[in-house]
Amino acid sequence: MKHESQLLNSNRCAFLAAGFAVAAWAPMIPFVKDRFDLDEHTLGLLLLCVGIGSIISLPVTGFLAGRFGCKKLIYCAVSVLALLIVAISVIQDLFLMAVTLVCFGFCAVILDVVSNINAALVEKELNRAVMSGLHGLYSVGGFLGSLIVTTLLSTWLGITGSAIFSAVFVVLFTYIGCKYLFGKVTDENEAHRKGQKKFVFPHYLVLIVGIMCFVMFMTEGSMLDWSGVFLNEERGVKLTHAGYGYSAFAVAMTVCRLMGDKIVMQMGRRRVLLLGSFCIFVGFSLAVFIPSVITSLCGFALVGVGSSNIVPQLISYIATRKEMPIHLSVTWVNALGFAGILCGPAFIGFLAKIITLEYTFMCLAAAVILVGLGSYYLLSPKKI
Repeated sequence: MKHESQLLNSNRCAFLAAGFAVAAWAPMIPFVKDRFDLDEHTLGLLLLCVGIGSIISLPVTGFLAGRFGCKKLIYCAVSVLALLIVAISVIQDLFLMAVTLVCFGFCAVILDVVSNINAALVEKELNRAVMSGLHGLYSVGGFLGSLIVTTLLSTWLGITGSAIFSAVFVVLFTYIGCKYLFGKVTDENEAHRKGQKKFVFPHYLVLIVGIMCFVMFMTEGSMLDWSGVFLNEERGVKLTHAGYGYSAFAVAMTVCRLMGDKIVMQMGRRRVLLLGSFCIFVGFSLAVFIPSVITSLCGFALVGVGSSNIVPQLISYIATRKEMPIHLSVTWVNALGFAGILCGPAFIGFLAKIITLEYTFMCLAAAVILVGLGSYYLLSPKKI
């Protein structure tokens, strides 16, 4: 058996590398827009290629994890992502850029999902909660990736030098830090893989948890895409300062995720999920019903506090169930969750046009309450 610290540190490095690699390309977006002289609409279509790649990867990630194990798949995904980051910095053909971004989305989701699969196996091995803290490190990696690349872009390195630095860093960090990831899923899952078809339709319990993650990912995405719009249009905040809404959410979520495992150990998973959903409801209510910028920022921070541990604990819960092998159940839950990220912004915009953004936020808040109540019911001792 690998030492506990080796298992945890390797998985921590995987999540940190995943967050860093995905965030490293974000500061390059304005350069890509300028290189091809794109308007906002065309840039949006180009960025959609990342989402297309994400969708393509989801049906095959569980199978690949069961076939090759977590370690090989994460090493491979990081290596390809590093090459793609460099390619993004130099490609001059728009069609080739679109194909590159499809591949980028494909590998990024593989890295994220397989890191979650490995985390579920670590929890099983250690028999204690570690998922929330690992998700917190993904957020830290995203912050570091964005900060470092943004800083490097303003130096003599330029976009290509910054991309090369990021690629080398993330590869070395992964290969050195992730030595003790699981080489295979489990013997039980290996037997399942040999005896079953490659495609397995998810168990209804996996679908229910996946729908809950869909709601939560859509809620988190609403903060990224719409909190700034809300502050600008409803609270009169300048566009240059509107990003503070998402910052309040992101900082609160990251801090609470880093503390999440201790919170879960003290309060229990059921209470954390239920109280988290009520925090989100209260946060949205404060932002919507009290016409104050400070109160709105506090509300968004409270949404971050509530959101911090719901998705990690739902993934951790479904990984303990026996209805499906871990690598398949975690993949399906993540697949439905990512659908919330991809579909959420458009759905929120459509609904906001009909009932206003304020009431759309409250509809999300009501859906999250259902997630909390449903989680509390599913995780009751009688159900478990």
